[in-house]
Amino acid sequence: MRLLGDADVRAAIGYDTALELARRTLRDQAAGRAILSAPSAMLLDASAIGGPKAKFKAASIAHLGASGIRLLAHPAPTEKAHNYCAVFDHESGMLSGLVAERWLSRVRTAAFGVAAIEPLVNPGPLVVALFGAGGIAREIVPLIARTLQVREMRVSSRRPDSTAAFVAEHAPTVGFPMRAEPDGRRAVKDADLVITLTESSSPLVFPGSLKPGAVVCSMGSYNEVDYGVLQEAQRLVVDDADFAAEMGDGRAWISQGRLSREKFAARVDALACEVVAGEKPARLSPSDRIVALIQGMAIGDVAFAAYALKEAGRLGRGIVTALP
Repeated sequence: MRLLGDADVRAAIGYDTALELARRTLRDQAAGRAILSAPSAMLLDASAIGGPKAKFKAASIAHLGASGIRLLAHPAPTEKAHNYCAVFDHESGMLSGLVAERWLSRVRTAAFGVAAIEPLVNPGPLVVALFGAGGIAREIVPLIARTLQVREMRVSSRRPDSTAAFVAEHAPTVGFPMRAEPDGRRAVKDADLVITLTESSSPLVFPGSLKPGAVVCSMGSYNEVDYGVLQEAQRLVVDDADFAAEMGDGRAWISQGRLSREKFAARVDALACEVVAGEKPARLSPSDRIVALIQGMAIGDVAFAAYALKEAGRLGRGIVTALP
């Protein structure tokens, strides 16, 4: 069994590889060859007996010949609480490794977001509004630079100092202008693509703010997009309809009584994997406003972990130990 830390994962997966892994895994999902466990997530709350809360998710990825189980402290009680993905080899049925998820989960979320956005947007150059300057945002910027033709990126977050530092870090490397924009409404004005990557519990994007043809991709855990934006949109794309109803804006709209879970599911026009695979259209018209809820799935973590293990074996990275 091979044990991989964050440095090993970074050595095994570059940005170009991350994008191709995300695209390939989404195509596998559309073909029924990347599957989630049933149920897709299981919670264990041991707080009543002095233990932590934990979450378990599992998935199988055909093109990598592996299945995996994500082992998550939820939420992490301390900085030392690490999340891991346990990977099983399909051919042998053996546990082939444990892979640290700290950086892996950030880069896979960013890569799957960009892979989903890629077929949704109109041809560039694009004005991009990015809400958030945290770990996932730090990974999504170089991925966007590799994938989309960008005219300008506007970055908005709660803390002006962190926003300025974020722009200063990325602007010299991406090949397009970046600027901090503290006014969220001004950031969205005339933007072709809006990405929300925050922990905000109140909306950042409001009705009347998206121009025709714009895409808003919500990737946060709570409520970043006002329900009125969905009412104005012509298309709704999600990565998983059930998960989208349990987290982020989908859950918020349902809990607010805006629509039932059944009506939310009926409102979904396509899954991200169906769009990436070309099975359903991204848009019916260049003027369509599109709302995309892309929060990431266990198939992404397992795919990245399985690939990292194989590449780490080739590179001689990680710690190898024998199981009794």
